[in-house]
Amino acid sequence: MKNLLKVVLVFALAAGLTACKKNVKDDANADLTAGTGTEMVLEETEVVTEVPAQEVALGVVHFALDKYTLSADARKIVEANAQAIKSAASVANYTVTIEGNCDDRGTIAYNIALGQKRADEVKAYYVRMGIPAKNIQTVSYGEEKPVCYEATQSCWAQNRRADTLLKVN
Repeated sequence: MKNLLKVVLVFALAAGLTACKKNVKDDANADLTAGTGTEMVLEETEVVTEVPAQEVALGVVHFALDKYTLSADARKIVEANAQAIKSAASVANYTVTIEGNCDDRGTIAYNIALGQKRADEVKAYYVRMGIPAKNIQTVSYGEEKPVCYEATQSCWAQNRRADTLLKVN
């Protein structure tokens, strides 16, 4: 993940700089003092000093039905995500958004509350892993952002999740 972020940032910077490159013909033998009757025009070139923010989706954490506690597998995913976040933090400013999600069973209010508890639980684990709380925001979408639309156990399981988005500025 660290290498991916570096490659993306380097590519974006290189693309920005090459877009500014002018087609210049270098003639080492030209006599600059000779009057050729042509007029030389200099153009200003804008230099890109900021790379646009990049948002990367990290590992997805899944939850059991009506639960918001992290399983052992979920903790491993959050730990791997925390390492990626720390790598990004070493090269750029960043923010982390954790999106809590639920399946479509239950009331809207219940699912919004459960999604928020899931996002908060993941945030708390990131903080324990050394990610500053000030860089993390949480949001609950309840059942509003499903990744699967079938009314099956496996589909509902996919929707019971917390998505972590890393935005590198």
